[in-house]
Amino acid sequence: MSSGDGEPDETDPTDQLLDALSDETNRRILATLTKPRTAADVAEDCDIPSSTVYRKLDVLKRAGLVRERNILKPGYGRCNVYERDFEHVGISIEDGGFSVTVDRPSNERDGGLIATDD
Repeated sequence: MSSGDGEPDETDPTDQLLDALSDETNRRILATLTKPRTAADVAEDCDIPSSTVYRKLDVLKRAGLVRERNILKPGYGRCNVYERDFEHVGISIEDGGFSVTVDRPSNERDGGLIATDD
């Protein structure tokens, strides 16, 4: 599944997703993202270094499991928040290979600059 350097194979989205889900830290991050969170919030909640959080969030974004948005946070200005970009992930074996389905949220989220009280 991996290219040998610890990063998922860029050419196969299924491998990227399976590699992202195989990592325990990535799964902890996904469990933390019950609502939009900053990387600093995720680092604190998961008790992992910020540099690791950013690297893991990048892997999760490339796998299509997390999305990043820029928001306006009252009293702080602009900041990036991360949120899960799926409701359900299904994995099955078909014709000797893996098949992955990702159910996305049905509601349209505001992709632009928004304010939040969090």
